[in-house]
Amino acid sequence: MKTLTLLLGAAWLGLWQANSQPAKPPFTIQITATSPTVKAGSTVGIGVVLSNTSTQPVDCSGSISGLTHQDPYLTFEVRDDRGRLVPKRVYPHPELTTGHPINCTVGPGETRSEYQELDRIYDMTRPGVYTVRVSRPISATDEKPGVVKSNKITITITP
Repeated sequence: MKTLTLLLGAAWLGLWQANSQPAKPPFTIQITATSPTVKAGSTVGIGVVLSNTSTQPVDCSGSISGLTHQDPYLTFEVRDDRGRLVPKRVYPHPELTTGHPINCTVGPGETRSEYQELDRIYDMTRPGVYTVRVSRPISATDEKPGVVKSNKITITITP
């Protein structure tokens, strides 16, 4: 009887642990700085690589902003050397700009690379060291809740 109780307890614990562990995300995001050191006022670019690690296609369609040329599903976290979030740039009348739609699918085992100019989105004119991380929702429709985060990189802005 004691052995049966132990076996049932171990089976229940295994099921609980399997259900409590997060599912593997269907893709990864890797970012790199075009140049790790940039002169203030110059373009601050990063490369973003989305790699499909699942057996199903990943939809990466969206509408690229006409002002910033930013992928609408990417969220950037840009922090200064004190760990404070860097403010976004404010554009007058952003509603008057038009973007363009893109249709995109990344097949299983494939990657998609894109270039983003952070200085179009964030005020990175002050010299210092900035850390950058990118995230993207697993599903734009919340069919699969969750967010995938990239690695962190540092970019130094010099006078």
